[in-house]
Amino acid sequence: MRALLTAVVAVSLVSSVVAHEKFKIVGTVVIVKSDEVAVKAIDGATYEIDFPDSAVVTDKNHKKLDRAALKSGLKVVVMALGHDIFDLEAVEVQLVER
Repeated sequence: MRALLTAVVAVSLVSSVVAHEKFKIVGTVVIVKSDEVAVKAIDGATYEIDFPDSAVVTDKNHKKLDRAALKSGLKVVVMALGHDIFDLEAVEVQLVER
């Protein structure tokens, strides 16, 4: 019984980790909120991406910056995880112009 329970927990942990896909959005910041960033991508679509406290803002050399450096109008590359393009959570927001 204990082995079966352990196996079920292990499978559910692995499936939850594998379920997230990686996304890379290149574009311009439109709106910055404390928990969300909107980016107008080079394909013309605007994506609203969750911006948790664990997400980092970096310069083009991946040097960590203060979150206050992220402002509307800046060109960025957003590395995000999610189930699809409509359910994204930022991992890193890289400022291209710095």
